[in-house]
Amino acid sequence: MKRLLLAATMAVLVVAGTAIADDAIETPYFMTESQLVGNDVIGLVPGGLRFDGHTSGVVIEGLLAGATTTGIDYLLMRHDGVGVIDARWFVVDPDGVTVAITVKGFLGEPSPGFIEAMLDPEFESPDIDIPLHGAAWLETMAPQYAFLNYTVFGFTGTINMVEGILRMTYRSLAP
Repeated sequence: MKRLLLAATMAVLVVAGTAIADDAIETPYFMTESQLVGNDVIGLVPGGLRFDGHTSGVVIEGLLAGATTTGIDYLLMRHDGVGVIDARWFVVDPDGVTVAITVKGFLGEPSPGFIEAMLDPEFESPDIDIPLHGAAWLETMAPQYAFLNYTVFGFTGTINMVEGILRMTYRSLAP
């Protein structure tokens, strides 16, 4: 009986996985470019140094091209210098369809002493593109984008704190 139940469950997953893959082939990615429009320094917390970064931008290519983006990233700079991304965005496409995005990931690489340097009143952000990567989950009630509700997107990108520019590319991880 257990084997029959397992076989039935696997068959459902394979069929559902195929449907996800078919949808993902048609719209496998999107690219965003955003401007940092505000930055609230929350300060030191047990895990590191906390910031709330506010962004506004546009989807420049792929799925939802032409849509506007608005978001907030509850960024934690850990004691090892790695940033932990915990962002909530929403996207509004040209037809008025709204998609919510949850973004989780990492910014930079270990840089011991970085928090202490940032707390120095003389600190100036370096004019470099800092790499970031992670995963994103999307939610919407729009029927044409229903597959987004069960597709995970991986992302890579960069942020330049001097320019205040955030560029990200999201790709479906559906099989």
